[in-house]
Amino acid sequence: MSQRTRLLFLQTNLLRLLLVGIVSVVLFCILSCGDRKIEIKWQQIKLNEIEKPLLRVYIENSGSMDGFMCDGSELKDAIYGYVSRLSSFSDSTELNYINSQIIPYKRELRTFVRDLTPISFHNAGGNTGSSDIADMFEKILSETDDNIVSIFVSDCILDIPGGDASKFFVNRQIDIQNAFIKQLNKCKDLSVEILRLESSFNGWYYYTHGREFLQDVRRPYYMWVIGNKKHLSLLNKNVPLSDIQHGVKNYFAYSTSSEIPFEITNKSGIKNDYASICNLDSDGKYRFLLKTNMSVTLQDERTICSVENYGKQNSFVNIERIDRISAKGSFYTHLLTIAIDRESVKSVGEKLSLVSLEKPDWLEDANDDSGREVTKNMDKTTGIKYIIQGVADAYKSYEELAEIKFVISKK
Repeated sequence: MSQRTRLLFLQTNLLRLLLVGIVSVVLFCILSCGDRKIEIKWQQIKLNEIEKPLLRVYIENSGSMDGFMCDGSELKDAIYGYVSRLSSFSDSTELNYINSQIIPYKRELRTFVRDLTPISFHNAGGNTGSSDIADMFEKILSETDDNIVSIFVSDCILDIPGGDASKFFVNRQIDIQNAFIKQLNKCKDLSVEILRLESSFNGWYYYTHGREFLQDVRRPYYMWVIGNKKHLSLLNKNVPLSDIQHGVKNYFAYSTSSEIPFEITNKSGIKNDYASICNLDSDGKYRFLLKTNMSVTLQDERTICSVENYGKQNSFVNIERIDRISAKGSFYTHLLTIAIDRESVKSVGEKLSLVSLEKPDWLEDANDDSGREVTKNMDKTTGIKYIIQGVADAYKSYEELAEIKFVISKK
């Protein structure tokens, strides 16, 4: 073979190898790099404007509340400060006492708080010697609709009559459940916030068959905020519960299910209308950011920011973290970082959901079943567990508080 022929042969082989290499690279890119992007699409959640609600305030004026009406009572400060600020974001405010009946108070809030004394309590009328908590809830709920927010302040003590106390507690629990279910059937967005607070107490503590004078002690009481969840979330935004004077000791809320407003971007914050393209990260996962407005769920920060409180439909979708959005003026309240495994990703619809909790984790410690020896149970409330369980039973069919729906597509 001549030198010229040998050179042509080598050049031909080199060209063949080069072509094979190019084809191999192209095939590798097609096979391994063809799914380095996914697209997330969603639909806009429309929000309707709501009018300012009518605010109705109910203070239980039974004898068991007398001790909270002492000079320097934190209860008075909390009511006056909170209701005053809420009134600025309400259409109007109505003030009432409540025991065996609702007793309207026709003067202004400042006078109402000033008149919170044992004497004025008993002069207001109604049966101040004995009150039925389930009956009071039924009366308040019957006066609450989609345009009314009700605030109920009470020590929430269940008076234990003679006989089987456990049967009495369960009966009150069922009565409260029925009262809430009845109103939920009329108002599908009815929700309730339960605030456990604490105040100084100087006065008589009443047992079923006696009483005991308590001097310079602190006792728990409760504030219930009931109404359409859209009104409650807006009031919470304008008047945060954390701003209530002397603080809120414990909190819990029950609400109905909602499709909440949200938007999705990739890690760089980029979206196109209602779609976002996400690139593959070096660890083999796609990540995107989900900005949500969780306010309508009425849940506290710990509940919203706990990943374990969320459900999903597809195993390859994971919530990595949840952060509060602190930017002033932001419409959205929380940022969810979502990760999707490349190896198992599919083109599919997904729904993330904030799962409702059955009852507060503080409830057992706050409850007393005996109704005796108040000095040994100063921070407890007789029967509060059964009152709140009645509300929980009314809301047990609402297993999800928030729904976030989107579609994943492989590109």
